[in-house]
Amino acid sequence: MNLLTELYKICAKSGGETEVKAFVKSCLSDLSLQIVEDEIGNLFITKGVADTYACVTAHLDEVHLPCERTILVEDDKVYAVDENNNQVGCGADDKNGIWVAINLLHECPVLKVALFVEEEKVGEIAGCRGSRACDLSFFDNVRYVLACDRKADSEVVYIGKDNTQLCEKDFIPEQILSEFNYQMVEGGKTDVVELKMRGLQIPVCNISCGYYNAHTSEEYTIFSQLKHCLRFVKTIIERM
Repeated sequence: MNLLTELYKICAKSGGETEVKAFVKSCLSDLSLQIVEDEIGNLFITKGVADTYACVTAHLDEVHLPCERTILVEDDKVYAVDENNNQVGCGADDKNGIWVAINLLHECPVLKVALFVEEEKVGEIAGCRGSRACDLSFFDNVRYVLACDRKADSEVVYIGKDNTQLCEKDFIPEQILSEFNYQMVEGGKTDVVELKMRGLQIPVCNISCGYYNAHTSEEYTIFSQLKHCLRFVKTIIERM
């Protein structure tokens, strides 16, 4: 829980991801990793040596304006309030995905992780700027890409915005879906959709990671659902 609450304290509105990137690197300093930051600011992380890799993605930015946040935990619910005790967004979209990625890098012997900047739309400026500008060669030896950037607790997006086919509906075996009570659904735009639209040929999908009311002051996370997402993704990596 401490890792998540520390992430939520950091304000990282699109274009201002410096502090959260430094925090992520500090959380990984005890591991032997290759971490590359590209020109736009994306982080590309490789752990272990293998012929092929599973890859997990999340985005480093959020939509909320900077403020002093206090993180509150009520039973299983995690949310933020400002200095006047008014609820504010905590950046669970997509710090939950960052939390999953950090945990997986500690638990998995071999893994690639891509953490993108500027995924969120800012005014009339389109989102997914980090994934739109990145070098796709990072994914040359990747089998599939799992994004953790979806609301709720039980959805895997296999068709994205503009009817973009991200993966086949049976990409994740039914046995794993049933074991964790996830289902394949249609969804919107995020970084893996942008990668697919740019021509990435491998399967990608976007997975629910326990946050609700994203982009609003009522944003919150159900921590048990976030942990469930971590177990689900780790199981996919171990079995696929």
